Amino acid sequence: MVLDFIVEARTAAVVTLAFLTVGCGRNIKTASGSGPSSAPVRVDIATVRLEDTVRAYEATGTVKPKFNSTLSSKVLARVVAVTVREGDSVRKGQVLVTLDSRELRSAVSMAEANRNATTVAIQNAEAAYTMELRTSAARVAEAAAQVGQAKAALGIAKSRLDLARAGTRTQEKAQASLAVNQAASNLKFAAKELERAQRLVDEGAVPRRQLDVAQNAYNLAKAQHDSAIEAEKIAIEGSRRQDVRAAEETVVQAEAAVRQAEAGLKSARASTMMVRVRSWDIRAARAQAKQSSAALESAVATAGYATVTSPFDGRVVRRHVDPGTMAGPGAPMLVLEGEELRLEAIVPESVVGHVSLGRTAPVLLESLGNATFDAKTVELVPQGDAASHSFLARFLLPNDIRLMSGMFGRVQIPIGRRRRILIPESASWEVEGLRYVYVVNAESIARLRIVTVGQQFGNRLQVLTGLSEGEAIVIGDRGKVQDGTLVEAS
Repeated sequence: MVLDFIVEARTAAVVTLAFLTVGCGRNIKTASGSGPSSAPVRVDIATVRLEDTVRAYEATGTVKPKFNSTLSSKVLARVVAVTVREGDSVRKGQVLVTLDSRELRSAVSMAEANRNATTVAIQNAEAAYTMELRTSAARVAEAAAQVGQAKAALGIAKSRLDLARAGTRTQEKAQASLAVNQAASNLKFAAKELERAQRLVDEGAVPRRQLDVAQNAYNLAKAQHDSAIEAEKIAIEGSRRQDVRAAEETVVQAEAAVRQAEAGLKSARASTMMVRVRSWDIRAARAQAKQSSAALESAVATAGYATVTSPFDGRVVRRHVDPGTMAGPGAPMLVLEGEELRLEAIVPESVVGHVSLGRTAPVLLESLGNATFDAKTVELVPQGDAASHSFLARFLLPNDIRLMSGMFGRVQIPIGRRRRILIPESASWEVEGLRYVYVVNAESIARLRIVTVGQQFGNRLQVLTGLSEGEAIVIGDRGKVQDGTLVEAS
């Protein structure tokens, strides 16, 4: 709540508490007799004044670090070593926990073997594809050549069939007769040469070899003459029915050969589908290679989980495992805190407008003897709680070894200014929940008075009730002062 307190005046019955015990075993006493002592006590006296002070909203919060991380295992493994304990400072990347990694390394080795096997499978598929491609092209070329040859043979057979059906022409008969006459002339000449060679051999004029040459020439001329006569007979008689049938059969065989060659070409071209199948094998092998590579990367990453390192600079605040403990996925092992400490406080919607980033506000920590720190506003969470209409603000605390996360703190957020009565802290003391001061009246007599204090400003306290502006109070050493003591300013 805003520190503008209105405290009702205490009753006369409460004032009587001034006669109770004050301080550590010291009694609150009044001066006895008819009046104050004739010898005044020299003390420090101050005049109460209204001072212009900052009006602030006090928000409560908790000291928390910027980073808070709970480290856990991602795999099920036994803890081998833990290198830190609570309170140890750690650096980013420092090894904190080591797990048993034998099974994880085995998984990596298996993944490497699978990747190597898929690499070999790719090489085999590519080699088979290249071989099948070349073989298929050769088969198609050979089948196409056979089709050409068969069609050429069919053309020749059809030409011969046409000749057989057409019969012998007049020019062919004349040529056959002329060939007979020429062969007869050559035979007559060869016979004369043979007779002359026989006579010369008998007379011994020429060697026997000359007779053999003449005999051979005669035999060749006689064979040519006989062949010419037969050809002339065929030309005169014409093609026989058997020759036509033979030519027709040759055409049928040639047509069958063409069909067979064309079927072979189709088969060769169909075999090219195997090339596409081989390309699919290559794709499948490459897909398996990618899968095995991904599995290897996953195995390597999983093996890395056997070493748990610090994600940032900080210190260890919790340790949950020891060597020999079985660590499971998600089970906490260490809790780390890092970076600077900050006070996280809840601020109502009415005060959010006074929270400015970079602005300094005092933070009071009761656990450190009400020590006050100047904290800078570093963050205001932009989304508030819809139910309470409050927002979370964070205030950066200075680097102090006394600060620890979890401490309770109060932050004073300035929301305006007002005039207050402030007195030195040494002018007041507390006994059994009541605050007292010595007020010096016009006769220079110190009178004990109960006051209500509020917010503390450094070494001064705000007085809510009990004092008025212009009154004089005793400050500093009060050891010789009692209620009713005559005092003078030192």
